[in-house]
Amino acid sequence: MKKYPLILTQIKHVAGTLMLVSSLALLQACGSDNKNESRTEDALEKTGDAMSADAKDAKDEAKDDMREAGDKADAKSDEMAADFKRERDEAVAKMNVQKDKLDAKIDELKVKADKQSDKAKIETERQKAKLEVERKELGEDIDHAKNATADAWKDVKSGFKQAGHEIGDAFDKAGDKLKRNDN
Repeated sequence: MKKYPLILTQIKHVAGTLMLVSSLALLQACGSDNKNESRTEDALEKTGDAMSADAKDAKDEAKDDMREAGDKADAKSDEMAADFKRERDEAVAKMNVQKDKLDAKIDELKVKADKQSDKAKIETERQKAKLEVERKELGEDIDHAKNATADAWKDVKSGFKQAGHEIGDAFDKAGDKLKRNDN
């Protein structure tokens, strides 16, 4: 029986030693590596540094994206400006053709008026005067078109379309009346 107390005492010593070793191991694991701050604070600091680095990277990426978007917008703006100028120049050229047609029609009416009777001449002169007014308005429209900015171009363009229809109608009416007067 005496053996058991000796074994119990040895077991108690071994258990105590194990507890002491595990306590020291736990203490070492929770220690601060000779720093004045805890591991939690250290982890928080590292996380904060990582977040700052990520934020800086995201900010740099956003700046690059903004720069790229700005470059694309500039390129699109340049393209639109070139399209606007091309469209404006084409419209002015077409209006000049219309103006030339009006001039020719006015000249034709002048020649016909000289050969017509007084009654027919009055109607021809009235038509000629109407075409001259439209020719003057077209000349003003051409000046507006030549000086139109990109912003004002849409308004100017819709006005030209309306004027073009009116000029076309005037040509048709003048032509119809001339045909009737000739017969």
